[in-house]
Amino acid sequence: MLWTAAYLRGDLGPDDAAQMSYGVGRSGPSGQGEDLFSWMTGLRRLPLAQLRLVLPAPGRLAGLVGPPAAIGPALEAEQAIVVTGAGIADHTLIPLTMAVEHEERPATAVTWMRVPAPMGAHVPPSAGSGGARQELLHALRRAAEGSIELDLVPEEPVEPARIPATWISTALPRHLERSSAHLLVLAARTLLLTRGEIEEGHGHTVHLAEALARRGLLDELHDAARGALVEAVDAILAAETG
Repeated sequence: MLWTAAYLRGDLGPDDAAQMSYGVGRSGPSGQGEDLFSWMTGLRRLPLAQLRLVLPAPGRLAGLVGPPAAIGPALEAEQAIVVTGAGIADHTLIPLTMAVEHEERPATAVTWMRVPAPMGAHVPPSAGSGGARQELLHALRRAAEGSIELDLVPEEPVEPARIPATWISTALPRHLERSSAHLLVLAARTLLLTRGEIEEGHGHTVHLAEALARRGLLDELHDAARGALVEAVDAILAAETG
């Protein structure tokens, strides 16, 4: 979405923007589904085109517009882009990934699935309050000052081994303001690290009460990071394409 916005504002061509979207050495197009180059250039044919990031989870489908064919894949991918034209939903774009081998090294092939939106579906305004950054910073501060030990250092780069195949490591467009770039990186790292900790379970905790408290703190951080990431991307795209 960030590289699409860079293309729409004229900073680079759609071929470069599409290539940058796949990151460096970790993933590439599968040769099936929607071609990112064609998708990006096609956005110019929509009236007042806007992109909306959705990070759905079971029981948290707000932002998705359907149809049912889009809901399941979006939930499985835990991410989707809802595209609108003049406030009316046009389609949902969802990344589907598959492990492959490229030049004798493991890589991820990405297929972009485009699902047309139901006729006349309206997309409600963003529910973001503008305070997601502060909520994330407060949650990180509470975690640092608490007695529960978490293996989270979002201020430092994440080790490549801890980055799942479905996550893409890519540069940020150069025109981003420093504060916006910092929030994006902080939120993404926190989201990634908390997800890893949640999937690992109780870790080194022994007592049930401690395990429950730890999980509660991780859930709080994960939700705050998700909200901050969505709000940051929405704000950047609104400024770039508005």
